[in-house]
Parts: sequence; structure tokens; C-alpha cells
Amino acid sequence: MNTPTSNTLTSNTLTSSEGPVAPQMDAVVMEAGGPPAQSLAHRSVSVPEPGLGEVLVEVHAAAVNPLDIANAAGLLGSPLPMIPGGDFAGVVVSDGAHQGEEVWGSGPALGMAVGEKRPGTHARFVVLPETWLSRKPECLTMTEAAAVGRSHFTAWQALINSLELQPGETVLITGGSGLVGQAATAIARWRGAEPIVVGRRRPAGVEHFIDISSTGAGSTDLNPTDINPTDIREAVLDLTDGRGADTALDTVGGALSEPAIRSLRSGGRMVMIAAGAPDRQASVPVSEIISRQLHLTGLATVFLDGADVAHIFDQLRPLFERGFLVPPAAKTWPLDDAVQAYQAVLDGSAGIKQVLLPAVG
Repeated sequence: MNTPTSNTLTSNTLTSSEGPVAPQMDAVVMEAGGPPAQSLAHRSVSVPEPGLGEVLVEVHAAAVNPLDIANAAGLLGSPLPMIPGGDFAGVVVSDGAHQGEEVWGSGPALGMAVGEKRPGTHARFVVLPETWLSRKPECLTMTEAAAVGRSHFTAWQALINSLELQPGETVLITGGSGLVGQAATAIARWRGAEPIVVGRRRPAGVEHFIDISSTGAGSTDLNPTDINPTDIREAVLDLTDGRGADTALDTVGGALSEPAIRSLRSGGRMVMIAAGAPDRQASVPVSEIISRQLHLTGLATVFLDGADVAHIFDQLRPLFERGFLVPPAAKTWPLDDAVQAYQAVLDGSAGIKQVLLPAVG
């Protein structure tokens, strides 16, 4: 378990001929839209001050997610300059009932053009509402706790809250070797469901796997013509004794959406968290959705309430403490190497979380 650093900001307070200057902190700042090297800068900025019902958290670790890459690229329309980042693990350092608590979680829309437009977690300190706090599992380091983040709360929201996955059901997971897919597979097993993973690389420990590597392209780059929906559907039928999957989680979109829909049993349920590139989206078989009474739901995690996300982390905590879930592999970076960390996510991290360490040094 990480040892909290000092909870005083006095050492960061500057003085001038006109008196005290606001305490400063290191931060990653989006200054333009584009690739990481063009959009991000390492800056010294003022430490934010918590308001009523808020706390100041010293960020010991903060993951970089694909959504952060899209944000930095300017695809989400966030106001500039802005500190990005949603996931965090750290220590509450402001006065009050929570002072000294080790917390973890994710602000669903921190650093983005959604809601209150709060600065994100890719900085030494972040201000959060008290209702967004969840106590960090003692068994996890700060890096491990931050690596759980958005991938796990997204998988939980999709499988448990949206699909209401039941023991004994089958769940088809596209992009199962990705971080959300890995989290969903683990949560499904804990739930007593049977995951069937579709992807180009078989994740460790996955029994039912449908390989699409013969296309020769990454799953996010597939054209609809690269995938034969019948092949995937037949494989799912074979694995489910001809019944079809009870549920599906589509983490990829594009060419894999239609095969996932066609692989559902009559009355099956599906959540989609990705659409794929505009020029690579498959047509949705509406007539089949109607005739087989399928239930399709879209999930955009940025619109979730921060307090609801904290409740998800409260439910995840005992599963990590009891060993039902384990954090993903992670690579750590100092804050001044944030550009390289973002670029690693952009290049494809092969299921490894890239985690910034703002409090180091």
C-alpha cells in the first residue's frame, strides 16, 4: 500500500513583492487539438481550491484511456486549455471528515466538455465532490487502483446494471482482449455467466474464443466486408448448443456489431459502447431486431453521474479484496512523460494500462 505524502501545501506556496502567490502544481494541459505531441504540455498551474461539499485529492496515480486520446485530439470539443484525465487513485488532503483517506475511482466526464467542465486528474491535485469518493482497496497499490478505472466501471455498468447479467447466461464480448473486454470477462465469470470472446488475440484463461485474426487487420480497422457475420454466428451457435448468446457486449463496433446482433438468441440483450469509424460501420439488421424481439442499448459513460460511478467502485472493492477480480497490467510514467504515455495508448497498448504518477518527485 502506498504511503500518503504530506497533506500540507505550504511548501508549494510562492511569495512575491506583492505577497503570497497561490500554491502551484504540475499538470498536463491540453492546449490544442491533435496528436499528443501537439496537443499536450507539461505546465505549472495553480492548485485548485475545493468548494462546499468538495475535497482536494492528491493524485498518486491516474490512468490514460482511449477516451483521453479522443479528448486530446479535439474530437470531444472540450474547452481549452484544460487538464484531462478521469481515472485516479490518491489521498484526500483537504481538511474535513475525509482527510487522509485513500480513494480511487473515475470522474466520468472530468476534463471534458460535459456537465460542469471540471479539470481532470492528470495533475498533482484534483478537486472532486465528496459524493464521488470511494475508499481504495487496501490490497491494491495506487498504480493498480488507478489502472482499474474506466474499463472496469464501464464493464460493470454494461453487464450488471444495463444487461442485468444472470448466473448461467452466456455473454458474447467483442474486443475481449482490450481492457474493457478483459474486465467484462472477469466480471462475467464472477457473476457465474459464460463469456464468449471475439477478437484477434485470445486473452489468457479464455475458454470460448472466436478468432478473427485471419482478416489481417486490427479489429478497430475492420471493414464490414472483412467479416462474415454468418461465420461468427455459426461459431456462437456451436458454443451454445444452437441457442445463441443470451447477451452481448460490443466494445468495438463497426464490422463486429452486426455479427454480434445476429448471434443473439430470440429475446437476447446487447449493450454497445462503441460505434466504430463512420466509414466502417455495418448496417444494423432492423427487421431481425424486430422479428426476434432483441433489446439493444447504447452506453456513453461520460453521461453517468459521478456519485453513481463511485457506487460502482464501492461494489468493485470487495471483489478485488477477495481476489475475484485482479487489476490489469500497467506501465507507469512520470507526469512530464505524459505525451509518451498518451502515444502508447494511441499506438495500442495490448491490454496494458498506461498510468501517470503525478505525485512522484
